[in-house]
Amino acid sequence: DVTVVVIASALEKAFVAGADIKEMASMDRAASEAFSKLLQEANNLLPRMKKVVIAAINGHALGGGCELAMACDYRLMKKGKALIGLPEATLGILPGAGGTQRLPRLVGLSKAMDILLRGKAMGPEEALAIGLVDRLIEPEAFMDEVMNFASLLASGAGKAMGYIKAAVYEGIDLPMEQALAVERRYGLENLGTHDAKEGLVAFAEKRKPNFLSR
Repeated sequence: DVTVVVIASALEKAFVAGADIKEMASMDRAASEAFSKLLQEANNLLPRMKKVVIAAINGHALGGGCELAMACDYRLMKKGKALIGLPEATLGILPGAGGTQRLPRLVGLSKAMDILLRGKAMGPEEALAIGLVDRLIEPEAFMDEVMNFASLLASGAGKAMGYIKAAVYEGIDLPMEQALAVERRYGLENLGTHDAKEGLVAFAEKRKPNFLSR
């Protein structure tokens, strides 16, 4: 079973090329609403997947590219001159694919507000420092390191990781008692899996578990 998904770009200098600004300028209100809703719904699919999703940010991730990356569970970025951020305010518009909601959840309200209001883009080092990306990788080893990390995750208990992800995303905005009920529900569901039984038995037998993501 697939337990880890890597989102990577075929473009050399961009993680996502971004929206066509000229096309956006010609949209009426209805078209703009439909476009924004489509992008939001697409990005919302990633947190709902019971798979670990890694954004392999090989180049610029501005606007929609940043919003896509923020919808992933991990953001690994290539060292260098690429920029990541939400420059929409410099165009007189708002982020439309989740940027105003996901950025504060990742970096905190104060930092997010500054980035959003100024339409700020930043380099890899600053993005790492504020928690927008999780790790920086040397350019010559970028995809190899991304895939090594993906393989490391894939060797783990895929079912448990999927349930952990579901519990976190479902519970994060709930009152604590409701969120704890979500945690209990997924914890009990996971107990019936092969991986849960294998992990506990392997620990008792002092051996490495053989997880099958089942």
